[in-house]
Amino acid sequence: MTEDPDEPLEGDIGPAARAVRPAGPPPDPAEEMRRYTAEREERRRRTNAVSGRVAAALGAVLLAFLTYDAVRAAIDDHAHGRDWIYPPGIVAAVCGVMLVALLTWLVLVVAVRHTN
Repeated sequence: MTEDPDEPLEGDIGPAARAVRPAGPPPDPAEEMRRYTAEREERRRRTNAVSGRVAAALGAVLLAFLTYDAVRAAIDDHAHGRDWIYPPGIVAAVCGVMLVALLTWLVLVVAVRHTN
């Protein structure tokens, strides 16, 4: 039996029992901080990647809708003899080009990410 009253007895459990530490040198605080920082950076990268994919998907949906709406307006204006090239036609072209650019960029980013 030990002389220290705060020391738990063999096989003791409960609040007074302390975890048994493995024999060896205590962990280096600087190494623990580097490990913690690396884990935090990896979580940040994963979160940013997911939020980037969500933002790109929402942007693509918005551009697809704007392209569709502008093309529909251009067809309607053309059928009724109104100017159809300048306002709706140009908007449809710009949104379509931006949608193609966004989808091309997404495909390239995904392709590069899978090769690394």
